[in-house]
Amino acid sequence: MKSLLDVVNEIDNFPYHGSKSYDQYVGRLWEFHLANDSRAHGYIPDFVVQAMPWNSDFRIDDSSDPRRVTLLKSSLTDANQAIADLLLSARGDKIFKCLNGWRNEEYRILGAKLDLKIERAGAGLFGITTTGVHMTVYTRSPDGEILLWVPKRSMTTKKNPGKLDSSVAGGVPAGVEPFECLVKEAAEEASLSPELTRLRAKATGCVMEYHVEDAGEGLLEPSVKFVYDMEIDRETVLQPADAEVEEFRLMTATEVQENIVAGNYKPMCVMVLIDFLIRHGILTIENEKDYSELVARTHRFLPFPLRPE
Repeated sequence: MKSLLDVVNEIDNFPYHGSKSYDQYVGRLWEFHLANDSRAHGYIPDFVVQAMPWNSDFRIDDSSDPRRVTLLKSSLTDANQAIADLLLSARGDKIFKCLNGWRNEEYRILGAKLDLKIERAGAGLFGITTTGVHMTVYTRSPDGEILLWVPKRSMTTKKNPGKLDSSVAGGVPAGVEPFECLVKEAAEEASLSPELTRLRAKATGCVMEYHVEDAGEGLLEPSVKFVYDMEIDRETVLQPADAEVEEFRLMTATEVQENIVAGNYKPMCVMVLIDFLIRHGILTIENEKDYSELVARTHRFLPFPLRPE
């Protein structure tokens, strides 16, 4: 039977600096750079560089070490237009499967000196750090045991159909504050009123992970997840408010752990749930042999800037 750490190793699977595979792995990637900025803002796998219909707005330098893809446009309007035009071209040519999920919603490129944006469906092609909000909604049994509200995703949902998920979760679009995104997602996904969310939701930090699709051979997805807890009374019941969620159910912490190791959860929320179990004293040094590593792995260092210089 898998352990929680086994599951974490599958999700947070980008090699750590100093590991045996790190130098060899990173050496196969391309750095994504912005104009007038020496810092890398993402890693791009070679198959993306070879397939992307690059134009004169980008410089592809395979003679540098590490190899670089640089956006040459330096003004805000021109840079955003260059990114949008490139992805629209790739979408039109049906080059990358991920662009089939085009959302007409953008992520902010974290750490950029300008307010640069990128279509959500194309963020993984540049390997930028994405941001999301996750809230665990819970109540307590009459004897005080924590019970978590767990949604099951609809079988008609394109990504991770039928999987269990965070009580509330969503990507943070460019120009939207994380808490405002949370309030909106809570209403849309779990029928929680904005008034209740604003009153009861508590920010508890963030979780950082670095996932690579296809067991390390696909798109690179570093992420920062802003984490919230919300304790509600037993009379408040979460109900689906859109077609993405089939049902909500209450689970004990033990049931949540069992479903994590069984692979029943959407991978993107697993680290958030482990963080919740640690913070609430459910996972401890006494009952979890990998406790120290789990604590560290839910807050790993990401190699890209999170704010402008």
